[in-house]
Amino acid sequence: MNVKRVVTMVLVAFVLISVVWLVVREVSPKRTAVDATPAATGRQVTVYYFHRTARCPTCLKIEALAKQEVEASFATELKRGDLKFLSLNVEEAGNEHFVKDYELVTQAVVLVDYRDGIQQRWRNLEAIWDLVHTEEDFNRYVRDEVQAFVGST
Repeated sequence: MNVKRVVTMVLVAFVLISVVWLVVREVSPKRTAVDATPAATGRQVTVYYFHRTARCPTCLKIEALAKQEVEASFATELKRGDLKFLSLNVEEAGNEHFVKDYELVTQAVVLVDYRDGIQQRWRNLEAIWDLVHTEEDFNRYVRDEVQAFVGST
């Protein structure tokens, strides 16, 4: 009889935890969508950091380093609106297409060149994974790649 009681208690606990989880999920504030729409006129380069819901410490570090470097090295371009940094979860509704669009297999930093709101070209900065543990090299790589991308036509 003890085994039956233990199994019953475990099942009841499981059901209660599941109900609490569902309630918390429903009442928690919903994230507002990030405007990933490029500028309608002129040229704009967007530096995307694409991630999934589950994120490891290395993924968080890549995002933080990339964002810091872009903000530090391209403050003027960001202020003018010629350059934009966006962090997007590809598992959120409406963002799933980015996986196919940019052939994503994992978290990534992708540069996209828009002209009058139309994508012209893109580049995945794949070396971020090799350089993430050497901040100076990581920062130089991101800075040089963004500079080359922004400077080319």
